[in-house]
Amino acid sequence: MCTIAPDERKGWGRAKMVDFPVAKNPGKGRAIGPLAWLLARVNTLGYGLRAAILDAVTQRRNFILFPFAMIVGLIVYRVLPGEPAFSSLALLIGFTFVAAWLGRDHAAIRETGLLAAMLAIGMALLPVHAALFGTPMLETPRYGTYTARVEAVTYDDGDQQRWVLSNITGTPDWTVPDIRFARVTVPSALAVSPGDTLTARIRFYPVPPPAVPGGYDSQFVSHFDGIGAYGTAFGDIEIETSGDGGLARIVKEVRAAITARIVSQLGERVGGIAAALVTGDQSRITEEDRNLMASAGIAHVIAISGLHLTLVAGTMFACVRFFLSLGHGVTQRFPIKKVAASFGIATALAYMVISGMVIPAVRSTIMLALIFAAIIAGRQALTMRNVAIAGLAIIIFEPTSVFRASFQLSFAAVIALIAAYELARRHRENRERPRRGRALALMLDIATTSVIAGLATLVFSAYHFQQTAPFGVLGNLMVMPIVSFVMMPAALLGTLLLPLGLEALPYAALGWSIEAMLWCAGFVRNLSGGFDPSPILSPLALGVALLALAWLAYFRNRMRIIGPMVAIPLIAFFCLGRAPDIFVADQSQALAVRSGDRVALIAGRNNTFATTIWSERYMTVIESTHDGAGCDSLGCVLSTEAGYTLALVKSRDAFDEDCRIADIVITRLIAPPQCAQAATLVIDALDLARHGAHMIDWNGPGLPPTIRTAIDGPARPWRIQSQ
Repeated sequence: MCTIAPDERKGWGRAKMVDFPVAKNPGKGRAIGPLAWLLARVNTLGYGLRAAILDAVTQRRNFILFPFAMIVGLIVYRVLPGEPAFSSLALLIGFTFVAAWLGRDHAAIRETGLLAAMLAIGMALLPVHAALFGTPMLETPRYGTYTARVEAVTYDDGDQQRWVLSNITGTPDWTVPDIRFARVTVPSALAVSPGDTLTARIRFYPVPPPAVPGGYDSQFVSHFDGIGAYGTAFGDIEIETSGDGGLARIVKEVRAAITARIVSQLGERVGGIAAALVTGDQSRITEEDRNLMASAGIAHVIAISGLHLTLVAGTMFACVRFFLSLGHGVTQRFPIKKVAASFGIATALAYMVISGMVIPAVRSTIMLALIFAAIIAGRQALTMRNVAIAGLAIIIFEPTSVFRASFQLSFAAVIALIAAYELARRHRENRERPRRGRALALMLDIATTSVIAGLATLVFSAYHFQQTAPFGVLGNLMVMPIVSFVMMPAALLGTLLLPLGLEALPYAALGWSIEAMLWCAGFVRNLSGGFDPSPILSPLALGVALLALAWLAYFRNRMRIIGPMVAIPLIAFFCLGRAPDIFVADQSQALAVRSGDRVALIAGRNNTFATTIWSERYMTVIESTHDGAGCDSLGCVLSTEAGYTLALVKSRDAFDEDCRIADIVITRLIAPPQCAQAATLVIDALDLARHGAHMIDWNGPGLPPTIRTAIDGPARPWRIQSQ
């Protein structure tokens, strides 16, 4: 038999296994004991779930679900086919809060109402953000001579810069784009700071849509950031230096000075990586080095996030506390731990500002400020509630960040690490921690942290970057001691000594550590042999991962690991995608078709922006010429091994014949109505303008092809309405 002993501390019952009594069916003689055991385990799991929910509610952990509810609201707003009325959203928010108030004496009604209110607030965040900071989108290119104010310099690699411009004026008036900001590329490096005024010839053009379905949507992000157009400056540029710009100008000049000093001492390659660690400026890092570190699973080292903030602020905290502890009188008169925590907060804030205030740095600074504040107040520091507070702050003030890889990777890793810390803390409370050498403890801690963070971010890395770095644990084991004990302390010390001109020695140590890191990355890449089993994931995988993270964050006991465990088979069986059979670009002439195991172009040029994105997103090699396509001045016809015929129509004279013989017709002209009646599928200029790039799956004869388009919701305010 199997007896079940409930164990509330562990979250589910413990089953004591003994021999099953085998009950025989007189007719067939089959044993039913294991089935009864399985049912008993299911009942035990249900008991454990009820106990875990009761524990979470008792500990008031529903607050942890607030940011997740807001994220769901943001996603609902994002996928709506049309723009909801703001009055409807306001009524929904009011209704949910009233329901929570009326049910305040009933915990289930109150908590459900509050979660619904957070979801409704999430739906309203982007419309409010658009009203405050959004912009109309430029629909057609504009060219002229313009005067504008420089708001920010977002990129500077020494040869090229990107500026964000505002207050754009010019002549004639009709050429001036009616937008809030514009992002302009300057093909030179100029001495410019926020607040300066420039006069230049500029070609403004619409912000491009995504290149692939589910890809990075620059139109969506730019609209809510207030950037309504991209542009390129030509010829001579007149810059009028101004004292305006305030803190932004001071920060830019400080960052530029630090970057210039680092690069001048360490050189372009190593100095570019060092500058990314100190100032967050990654513009000098080569694509080769990015790919090298990504293949070794250490790409996170060059992106300022919680790791860097923790090492820098933690180093300052430890040093201040150590030096204060040397004076016996000081320790007797002042709470040196709290004083050191104050220095830690100040250091984190300064690092956040110097690093450019990217989302991971802001999130990490909020987390560290809460941790140090807890130390000052004598409270527990590392809690999931602090993660929720940081998440709410980011979501409210920068709601579009939810859809960016940096936010998803950052919060997934932090939630998993805090969850592991909470489980380990409960484990340590009940068992004596075994003694082991400090070196072994460090290596085990690094390995454990790397595995936990790597697993937590696996889905997001595979979806956004098509990389999983299977040897990332080894890469982190080799690199993290260098980063923790040499690289970041040297960066902190060198930057603090820079005003005194004494930064040479610390920055030399920083350069050495970066060279050692690159060597380790090369070793791991060579060891892996380029093996990277990254799957193609559908957007549904991100939703499953979000629910798994919410489950992991909400519960306190071992029941929390069931969510991620269930997510694995759900993603494996229901969230995997595949490379399309036909690739159609909207911004160029590129058209690629699969034939057997090969994908090749029948129109357009290879190694362009579109084909490069296709290759990276779908992990497919795209060849330059399709041998099976028959082309002339009127178009191309291709009969594929899958059994369908595709026609690319380049001239109106070819519509009559090609629409009759082809299953799929693609043209960058406007197709006549009768063509759609003859062919199975017709994609013309109007479809490409409205829905962007098309990815098509051929499902066999008699079945309609599956179409995935890059532009979803063409009527939404961030889309180019002329599309």
